[in-house]
Amino acid sequence: MALALSNPRKAKAGTQAYAEVSRRIVDAAIELMAERGADQFRFETLADHVGCSRATIYRYFDSKQELMTEVMMTLMHEITDEVIEKTAGTRKVTRARFAEALHGIITDLQHNRRYAIVMDVRNVETFARLSHERFSAITSTMLKTFMTDSPSGRVLKEGIRIPEAVHWLIHQIVSYGFFGLQGATDKEQRDYLNKMVAAVILE
Repeated sequence: MALALSNPRKAKAGTQAYAEVSRRIVDAAIELMAERGADQFRFETLADHVGCSRATIYRYFDSKQELMTEVMMTLMHEITDEVIEKTAGTRKVTRARFAEALHGIITDLQHNRRYAIVMDVRNVETFARLSHERFSAITSTMLKTFMTDSPSGRVLKEGIRIPEAVHWLIHQIVSYGFFGLQGATDKEQRDYLNKMVAAVILE
């Protein structure tokens, strides 16, 4: 369905309609980048894919870099959501369960084209900036629920603050996504993550 928007002025942020259209644009951008690569991505192609004019895209995103920021934020949220979904709940979060979740998302980063955007070396600077400026604060609130306030009790090590844990965790995930994991089998790799990552931040 084509977007029913043609006003060349900047779209008004903060409304449900703005959020829905913006999200549609970001989702389409991720799909196209995953399919063709970020270096082949163009606003003209995105507009065709979404079903709107190029001018409409610019009502929501002034530049490719601004859109890339939202793309990266969306993907980083997915990474964190997946780790939380696989480890959280009423049962106590264990290092082994946490390491298993990390192993799953790192494997996705290496093989899923959707995450190739995060793994693109040209996006490392953007990723680092977002982690420091915006993502850590957002993710801290999410992780606090499952690492310090969960019904099963605190699992984050005493003396480690949530923002520190988030910073450590995100950078470890991306580092291993780039360079790979030590170990010849999945079990060896999970054991390595348990010892080198989970054990650093979890009781």
